[in-house]
Amino acid sequence: WGSGDLSFVVCSLIGSARSLVAMATFQFFCALLGSALAMSDACTSIAVGRAATVDGSTLVTQTDDCAECDSRIVHIPARDHAPGSLRPILPYAASFPREVSGRSSQYSESDGRPATQPLGYIPQVPHTFAYWETTNPIMNEHGVGFGETTTEARLSAFQPNTTNLFYTHEAMKVALERCRTARCALRTMGELVDRYGFYGDSPGSGESVSVIDSIEAWVFQVSVGAKGKSAAWAAQRVPDGHVAVVANGFTIRHIDVQDEDNFMVGANLFSSALEEGLWDGKEPFDFGKMMQPDTLLVVPRYTSMRMWRIYSRLAPSLDLQPHVDPLMMPFSVKVEVPVSHRTLMDMHRDHYEGTEFDLRNGALAGPFRDPNRLEGGRGQQIVRGEFPRAISIPRTSYAVVVQSRPRELAEKMGSAAVAWYASDAPATSVFVPFYANSAWGHGEPNDYGRGSMFKFDRKCAWWAFDFVANWMELDYENMSQVVLPAMVKAQDGLDNAMARVERQAAAMVARGHKQEALQFLSEWQTKAQQDVVDKWWQLADYLVARFNDGFDNQCIDAGGPPRNVDRGQPSCRVGVPIGYPAWWLEQVGYDFDIRPHYVKPAGLTPPASFAAVQAAQAPAGAPWANLLSSPVWLNNFWSGTGVRGQAALANPTGQATLPVGTWDSSHALALLAALLVTPAALATAFQMGVRHGQRERLPDFYYIQQ
Repeated sequence: WGSGDLSFVVCSLIGSARSLVAMATFQFFCALLGSALAMSDACTSIAVGRAATVDGSTLVTQTDDCAECDSRIVHIPARDHAPGSLRPILPYAASFPREVSGRSSQYSESDGRPATQPLGYIPQVPHTFAYWETTNPIMNEHGVGFGETTTEARLSAFQPNTTNLFYTHEAMKVALERCRTARCALRTMGELVDRYGFYGDSPGSGESVSVIDSIEAWVFQVSVGAKGKSAAWAAQRVPDGHVAVVANGFTIRHIDVQDEDNFMVGANLFSSALEEGLWDGKEPFDFGKMMQPDTLLVVPRYTSMRMWRIYSRLAPSLDLQPHVDPLMMPFSVKVEVPVSHRTLMDMHRDHYEGTEFDLRNGALAGPFRDPNRLEGGRGQQIVRGEFPRAISIPRTSYAVVVQSRPRELAEKMGSAAVAWYASDAPATSVFVPFYANSAWGHGEPNDYGRGSMFKFDRKCAWWAFDFVANWMELDYENMSQVVLPAMVKAQDGLDNAMARVERQAAAMVARGHKQEALQFLSEWQTKAQQDVVDKWWQLADYLVARFNDGFDNQCIDAGGPPRNVDRGQPSCRVGVPIGYPAWWLEQVGYDFDIRPHYVKPAGLTPPASFAAVQAAQAPAGAPWANLLSSPVWLNNFWSGTGVRGQAALANPTGQATLPVGTWDSSHALALLAALLVTPAALATAFQMGVRHGQRERLPDFYYIQQ
């Protein structure tokens, strides 16, 4: 606990009285007390129904946006178990080594730590299926696949302050071990958390898990139940032609318990909501509104912007607006152009390119249009504000796209699905394939199954992609002209090679040699994955040699030192100065005053020369170059700390907002309300408030609400 935790609790107390006082008061006290910025998991997951894809596959994705996660890919083999066996339930851990156990030979790497001690045990089944996993499980041999994202929850339990056994990562693993379908996985996870109890990864957290098989896509959302016991969960089916996005917030709303084709409900959901005072039993039950804190008390745009971006690209004719409140976003939308695994890869590489929120633009992007933003630190506790939360961010430890294929295709080639895995931030990474019922070629993991972020290692895939991504921070714009085409070339190469390899595997299956086909796929993918890592290290070496000390060494491409130097006509140039672009120099007030400049532009419009930069050609194959929709420029949204175009919606009373930092009688009322809160209100605020992180920084504005 730090001062930020306390400030968030107190701010939650004041916020609970918002029906009596101006919400600007809430902002005043939060600014006074400060807010803590923690690097907690905050993932993005996309689920797509089979009628929305180019080949009839279902798709599910996840980014694991975790600054310290152990992202090794681990293969868990199928096993038979003796009657009466027990299945250990391990605690959640993210950092290396996330587990020390005998479940896989890869988990024998302990870094000197003892074996992981189980929280408890459940009865084991006679046979468990094989699957691939990383920080979270990914996909089993039958093509059941997962995507996960942490959410806020009003009801909370967390280790070690609970006897509940299951975080979602263990419930997901048990489901993959036992299930051939998405519905089985949902029922299994639901029964486990109902019986043995759910806990979150930190105070005030719930979970959302997107689940697919070859036929269906679902979203499962869960928090702990009443009095910190059992669980409260619901699941909703994604319509076959739709895409559903979850970005750190509950999205299931009204539940039709009679419609068993499209909804599932936990045994304790409604009773928990009644007992905890979240529902009166009369009004229509609204899962997203009732089971998570008020979405305007956290950082709402942290969630809603990602949802808007993906939906606006896949269903542009809906003309969805980037609402401040994520509950204004639909659970799912109908896809207008069928998507493929490549479409979703590019979605996860997004920085709002082509919109007015384009992170390559503005002062924070620097002279070389870097779309990445630094999070946390003391500065953002002192100077309050917000920038768009991109889908690909520097602390992403991995991204995955699971493609569960139609059964006829799976039977033809012998593999039910493929998981495309990208190490580190997907914006500058390559997604490599892992087949569902395959294993490591020759039984030994390659660089995707080794290493940790605690020691630089050229035998670790994560370090190859992380190094390139970090070197690009020196000159993102120029290096992206090299890295992005290389990324697309590698991705195209994998797709083309897979088409050939799968034809060969299908021929083996047709001759009755399915196991040979699976071994063939295992050996090919292990080699192909390693080839990508090796090429990325070569790219890293190239970038270091070509871009350093503020110069572009163009002779690297010419194969060595320049020729014809003595004739005054060198064949290439070694030290081409990169320099600052003119628009940047103009923006920062560059002139003949040689003392340090601290410039804050008076106007809101960038220099005229900025337009030329905005219209510049994208690198070949850039992820944003082929949007399904035209570039979006919204003139009816917000700028700075005010909002245009949504005031009528967010401020139905028409009352004026208060400028930041003003003090009036409403502030005194807020202080009085804070001093008079009851112990029960304190407990509620504690549950809502202690969950703090980057996504929970307070918005820049609030409206007076009646």
